Amino acid sequence: MSDFVFNAWYAAGFPGEIGEGLLARRLLGLPVLLYRTEAGAAVAMLDRCPHRFAYLTKGRRLGDEVECVYHGLRFNAAGRCTRSPYQEQTPDIRIRTFPLVERDGIAWIWMGEAALADPADIPDHSHMYAPGYRTITGYQSYKGDWQLCNDNLMDLTHLFWLHTSTIGGYKEEAGPAPGEEYLVRQEGERIVGRNLTPNVTRAGVADNGVPPGVAYDQWNDIIWSCPSSIRFDIHAAPAGRRDVKPYMMQSHLMTPAGPAETHYFWTAVRSFDQDPANDAKWAKFFGGIFDAEDGPMMEDIEAQMEGRDLMDMRPVILPRDKGAIMARRTVARRLAAERGDLAAAE
Repeated sequence: MSDFVFNAWYAAGFPGEIGEGLLARRLLGLPVLLYRTEAGAAVAMLDRCPHRFAYLTKGRRLGDEVECVYHGLRFNAAGRCTRSPYQEQTPDIRIRTFPLVERDGIAWIWMGEAALADPADIPDHSHMYAPGYRTITGYQSYKGDWQLCNDNLMDLTHLFWLHTSTIGGYKEEAGPAPGEEYLVRQEGERIVGRNLTPNVTRAGVADNGVPPGVAYDQWNDIIWSCPSSIRFDIHAAPAGRRDVKPYMMQSHLMTPAGPAETHYFWTAVRSFDQDPANDAKWAKFFGGIFDAEDGPMMEDIEAQMEGRDLMDMRPVILPRDKGAIMARRTVARRLAAERGDLAAAE
């Protein structure tokens, strides 16, 4: 039985990845073909010829149609067969296509029941185009369950141990600071929270807008949307002030590839260092943190799980796990509802 929520919007990729070529990507355990028509519309369909199940991405593109490399069956952007070389009459065959919406710099795919796909339900990541900010995007993957990344991002105390040499080095001590705030609450199928560290004296890795030498409060506002969309608004201000815009905003989007492999798409918009020439530097910096620290940690956890569910292993629950546990419970309710287990969903 699947551990994926299908009736939800997921990141399939970035619009710039989808072009004339045939892009293969495994999503929620299914092979998916992504390409763009000559008119510019993005297409997502099952990457599987219905004849002998060859990958269509290994075939060729003919106008807006895709031809299977194995026996020449041809399909249009709606998934309908338009030619079978050894049949006088084209057979009534159709490949499954998936709703695909490009919004906020992300290509969103719906892999569940198509009739339920409402673009109004796509999580808000419009900060990608906020005026006065520079945007970078990145992609990583890891060999582990997709919910491990939810856990990782919903408990930011790991910054002060796992990331001390990079983004978590602004604290004098890794433990809780006097006056530190941790707030989290559920709003339907969203979880919102705040992590605040007061009276920081160390400089951060980026210009947060606070003059050098001035003690500041650092906080991160979090919005998690079921099943795996997270937005961070990262602020800093002289101690006690809250009337400031974030100096950085981030999107973290996890899409399962399979039971123990996850696509991780991320974006970051920054108010500091507006030089476009430095975009690659910052993309390498943030991507490198995941590659060297978060990703290997989640792969280690997956290895310890040995194919089991994390919660079935009865992990110790700490106070700052509250947001992660709320997210897992929300996902569990959605999974139960899709399976028709209404009692478990309540």
